Amino acid sequence: MFRPILQSLKSVTAWVAEAPWLNRERLRIYPKIFLVAYALTFAGLVIASRGIVSRQGKPIGVDFQVNWAASEMALSGQASAVYDVKRFHSVEEEGVGHRTFIAPMIYPPTFLVIALPTALLPYLWALAIWMTLTFAGYSLVLRKIIPRTETFWPALAFPGAFANLMNGQNGLLAFSLLGGALLTLESNPILGGVFFGLLSYKPPMGVLVPIVLVASGRWRAFFAAAITATALAGISLVMFGAETWRAFFNTLGFTRHFVLERGEVQFYTMQTVFAGVRLLGGGITAAYLVQIVIAAVVAAMVVWIWRQKIQFELKAAALATGIPLVSPYIIYYDLVVLALPIAWLALEGRRSGFLPFEKSLLVVAWILPLLCEPIARSTSVPLTPLVCVLLLAFIARRAKMAALERTHLSSSSLSPADASAEAG
Repeated sequence: MFRPILQSLKSVTAWVAEAPWLNRERLRIYPKIFLVAYALTFAGLVIASRGIVSRQGKPIGVDFQVNWAASEMALSGQASAVYDVKRFHSVEEEGVGHRTFIAPMIYPPTFLVIALPTALLPYLWALAIWMTLTFAGYSLVLRKIIPRTETFWPALAFPGAFANLMNGQNGLLAFSLLGGALLTLESNPILGGVFFGLLSYKPPMGVLVPIVLVASGRWRAFFAAAITATALAGISLVMFGAETWRAFFNTLGFTRHFVLERGEVQFYTMQTVFAGVRLLGGGITAAYLVQIVIAAVVAAMVVWIWRQKIQFELKAAALATGIPLVSPYIIYYDLVVLALPIAWLALEGRRSGFLPFEKSLLVVAWILPLLCEPIARSTSVPLTPLVCVLLLAFIARRAKMAALERTHLSSSSLSPADASAEAG
């Protein structure tokens, strides 16, 4: 009676573990289908819109209104007022010519330096240029990682990138800076540090950076990052004044209470451990406690991987995977960062062979930015932390194997006399 059931379970397990269905032909065709679907979705949104406002009453590239309104106020000498929610919201509505939902400015004044030119152009033109440039940066980073054309298509069609394009978000810019830093860190640590320093405009994306740089003794990159971040803050101080920084610090309590703790952004939209606990009904104290514990464990694991003498790609993949786990505020479009570990693990799998369940997990991580929000909304299941924990565990497994292999090769390269002496 149970034998057929056990055989079926074994077949399904083997099917998931080996993923024979993920072949070269599907990798070539399916991403193109996704790209066509993205293009049709965006075209439908534009056609159904009235001017720059969609049928749902939101502006096209809805979150870009924050960039545009902040730029408009900074250019008119009202930089400190961007942290006044009511005044900022009125400028947002003037910019899109329509009543819209409140999207507060929660970024530090360093972001104003980056977003400053956007209001020099009409909203749609500024949005188009912003998304074109940031997507070009995203594509360039992935092209450096994945030179093969057939494997570049899945990276190009990654749903995390599409989520940023549809929302007018800046996740592609953060991805480009993080990816650029990791790609140059080994060959040019100062340039890598500069990229890390520029990422300071979005603090949740850089929490792990100083930890791994110090733990791995990359002092040139660490100081380059610190100097760059300080210089960027200094430029914003000169351009917008100390009052703007005071206004920003005064709003941190508001941001923590209303945006993070009360879930004004909705807990199913946030893709963090903190939001997952709140989504499951846990209180604020419990959510903070679980977030801190998980963040500490993840940070320790990432540091362990960075201290191993293994290929740098695994270290970089671990850092990128750890970001959504250590930060309490990450939105589903910020999961574009997972394109980095997916790409590096896929390359490692092609080079040395995929481990059991690895290909299936990469597919789940690839589709995650498209499904995590609707699944969390309908089932209250925080999918993102679970997937990221598994992904980090798989990276740690590869790191351990690589470290053991390196130790074995080092031991086998010793002469018999050296080996006897080392054993003694």
